[in-house]
Amino acid sequence: MATFRVNPISESAPSDQELIARTLGGDGAAYGILVERFQRKIYRVAYAITRDETEADTITQDTFIQAYTHLGNFQGRSELETWLTRITINRSRDWLRRRKFVSLFSHDDDNDDRIYAIEPVDEQPDAERLFMSHQLRAAILRAERTLSSQQKIIFRLRHYENRSLEEIAELLGLRSGTVRAHLFRAIHKVRKELGEWVTQREGGPHDLSDDTAL
Repeated sequence: MATFRVNPISESAPSDQELIARTLGGDGAAYGILVERFQRKIYRVAYAITRDETEADTITQDTFIQAYTHLGNFQGRSELETWLTRITINRSRDWLRRRKFVSLFSHDDDNDDRIYAIEPVDEQPDAERLFMSHQLRAAILRAERTLSSQQKIIFRLRHYENRSLEEIAELLGLRSGTVRAHLFRAIHKVRKELGEWVTQREGGPHDLSDDTAL
């Protein structure tokens, strides 16, 4: 992840509102402190949605550039972190839409190895475990490709960022019930795809009905 060069935060760190006021007053170093304060959190959100380190890096930087450009419009009705996260989600959503469009004309996505850090827990030899891990990651990636952009964002914020339904609803400007419905459909789509993969791999039926499977 790329980092911005900023001054270290002192022990008596100023509040977000104070730093915003200083930034709007022309203090560029104040905004650098805000970047340092939230950069890792914003990167995690971007990566949770895109699952791509390069794109998450770009989105993180774009988020802080956009936030700086529109900082005068921030009215403080929500926390600064919430506002930054919403920008990140919107940028990530745009990336997902562009990627979906490109994938209609390219078969390269079928061989995409930029997938998730999930390791099967077992007693298999290292080489076999690595092979199994690769297969599982590829299966999860294929499963998530069946989701709509909205479902994918909600699913990844919930399962990779461990955000609550209420928090996701606030970030996306949706009702909690709507988020729950999208998540429910996403989980069942992913479970269905993974169930088919497990059946093919093991050569028999497997039950993935337990919600803890994901």
